[in-house]
Amino acid sequence: MDSFLGIRIQVFANAATSSSQMEDEAGEESRCLHLTALRHLHTSSFPTDVVDCDGGVGAWSDEKHLLTKKHSHNASLCNLNYQLCSLLGSASPLPCQSSTAGSPPTSTPLLGQSFSPAWPSEDNPLARSPSSSSSRWLRRPLFLPTHPRRLAKRKMKLVKNPCLPLTALRRCHTASSSTATAATDFDGDGGVGTRSDVKHQKPSSNASPRLLKYQLYFLLGSASPGRLSAALSILRGVLPPDSTSPPDAATRSIVFSGLAKQSQPLNEESLALLVEMAKMGLFPHDAILFTQFITKLCRCGATSGAWDFFHAVKDAGGYIEAPVCNALLTGLAAIQDFARMSLLFSEMKSFGVRPDVVTFGILINCLCKSRRIDDALNVLDAMSSPDSGVTPGTIIFNTVIDGLCKAGRLQDGLSLLDRMKSSHACDPDSVTYTSLIDAFCKAAELDKAHELLTRMEKERVAVDVVILNTFICRMCRHGMIGSALNFFQKKKVEWPEVKGNAFTYNYLIGAFLHSNYIGWATALFDEMIKEGVSPNSVTHSTLIYRLTQFGKLDDAYSNMSLMRKNGFRVDIKSYNILISGFCKKKRLDKALEIHDEICEAGLRPDIFTYTSLIDAFCKAGDFSKAGKFLNKMVDNGCNPNVVTYGTLINGYCKSGDLEQAMKIFKSMDVPMVPANTVIYTILIDSYCKNQKVDAAIYLFDEMQEKDILPNARIYTAIFKGLKNRNMPDKAFELMDKMNLQGCKPDYVTMDLLTGWLTVIGETERLRLFVQRTTSSNIDSGNPDV
Repeated sequence: MDSFLGIRIQVFANAATSSSQMEDEAGEESRCLHLTALRHLHTSSFPTDVVDCDGGVGAWSDEKHLLTKKHSHNASLCNLNYQLCSLLGSASPLPCQSSTAGSPPTSTPLLGQSFSPAWPSEDNPLARSPSSSSSRWLRRPLFLPTHPRRLAKRKMKLVKNPCLPLTALRRCHTASSSTATAATDFDGDGGVGTRSDVKHQKPSSNASPRLLKYQLYFLLGSASPGRLSAALSILRGVLPPDSTSPPDAATRSIVFSGLAKQSQPLNEESLALLVEMAKMGLFPHDAILFTQFITKLCRCGATSGAWDFFHAVKDAGGYIEAPVCNALLTGLAAIQDFARMSLLFSEMKSFGVRPDVVTFGILINCLCKSRRIDDALNVLDAMSSPDSGVTPGTIIFNTVIDGLCKAGRLQDGLSLLDRMKSSHACDPDSVTYTSLIDAFCKAAELDKAHELLTRMEKERVAVDVVILNTFICRMCRHGMIGSALNFFQKKKVEWPEVKGNAFTYNYLIGAFLHSNYIGWATALFDEMIKEGVSPNSVTHSTLIYRLTQFGKLDDAYSNMSLMRKNGFRVDIKSYNILISGFCKKKRLDKALEIHDEICEAGLRPDIFTYTSLIDAFCKAGDFSKAGKFLNKMVDNGCNPNVVTYGTLINGYCKSGDLEQAMKIFKSMDVPMVPANTVIYTILIDSYCKNQKVDAAIYLFDEMQEKDILPNARIYTAIFKGLKNRNMPDKAFELMDKMNLQGCKPDYVTMDLLTGWLTVIGETERLRLFVQRTTSSNIDSGNPDV
């Protein structure tokens, strides 16, 4: 004991010397740690006597500075070393030097690593023995904190940073592993990094179980991947046959509760380790923890690992309960592994586990979602049998009825509704009837839907707004907007407790606008406001879109202003609809005003906004403003697309400025915005109209080199240009190419060729062209010909 006390006093002396050189903030944190180390030193070394603040031995006199808790004489030397190294936190807490004959024996190794204490020498004069005459360093040390608030502050820092002991452990491990045979080290995050061929650090069999629990608790409580791998490495080292003392119940609880709370998934190696543990009988004996762990594995995508672990626990004699099976069934249902679901359901009987309502519910819900309705009905029959011990409830029947309705088996759904009441005395609720009513409305069997509604009212099943919206929505989609409005007005009187919501009015307003009944739509909007139902963004957007379509731009703009007044944020799509509408009406001043409102609202005009304005200015012949918006578009980081370039090219072509149109065409970024058939059609048609057939044919050949096939409109434009230039030979060549490419001539093409070729006496050429076109159409329509 005296020799070991000398070791700890030497460590404490080194720490005291280093602490005097620390900065104020970092130093005070270290001083608090050193004080804790001193208290452990006193209480473990002097069971009855203590060292006072002046270095003497006597009884406790000051409760502020001295610790009253006493440690046992038999405290583990490894634990004490670990506590000192952790709390002192030195980069090399115990310098490794070879022991001499006069030196005390080496203490117990830490985690299987050996180290030798540093004793007084000329190289290390601070390492004085306790018997040295210059041991006045033990008198009132300067690093003892004196203010209670400082102590509280230091304790709070320790609570906020529980990784300080792990960092100290890493430092101790680095210092003690001075030889080249050291295999691994702990990184700052608690991970394990290899320095040689040894893969994992295996703790010594003599390591304290309490220390192992401490390490596992802190490593598994972190979200760092390195700490998880370090914890599993420690766990692997304490498993038999590497360790003679396998983990106890507390260790198992720490491991599996920590893994169940981990956010990161486990790899295959880790899962294999856990399965191996389960085969050894090391698994969670608590059903709740077992269920949480299986759920964790399934949610992380390791359903196969959960399956293996579950069966390893079962084979090892673990007690299986229904919640654990339900957790595994839920994971299998998520990946639709029906084979394993069926196998597990059948195995539950051999486990002695009776399936409960949750078990049957998981199976039926999964089968119905997968449209395996017959299998779901078989499970329902098994659940309804007297041997099952459970009775299906309303939720189970609702799930099956909804599955039947979505599969189009409406009559089977009605039959199950009758069976639900007669055989099981289970009352249907509003969800039951809603599924059936919605299915019959979708099938346009509104009479049957109304019969179900009448039956629902007779049985005093509570009606709600979902039933109301179901009828109105399906009637509107079938074009029965008058019946939908009458139904709504009637039920407002019969069901005073059920009031229409925003969805109800949105269905009706949208249906009336779609059918051009603008007056009815605006009347419903006014009624909506009067009834106290707040319009939502869908209501305003629908009105803006439909009113713009019908040319009522001022009404649409007023609705947008009302939308902003009510606190709704107008999206860029609604602004673009209005800008496009005003541009089509050639009200460019209003379009520009809305563009400014977009910028003031903090929105960024998109490519549709700029393209609409550029197209409007091109059609108005104001190419300077069109170019201004094109530059502004690029400056705002909105790259023009093929529609934008096509708009400019079309504008210049219609104004007769083919030179500028070709400049825009050549400025297109070919890799990002390649030209398409529409742009070539615009250019070729313009060249042909301006008697520049050679340039048109050049573009025609160029587009085919770029694998862009010409359409009937391009051929028609070139045929028209060749006719004006009286070039029938080139026209015959293009007619043959048109047949080879399988391009069908339209009625404009045929009218042009018929009039031209008949006049020049080439009727036979025309007949062959029509015959080849007809045969190619037959071949494309019937591959067997």
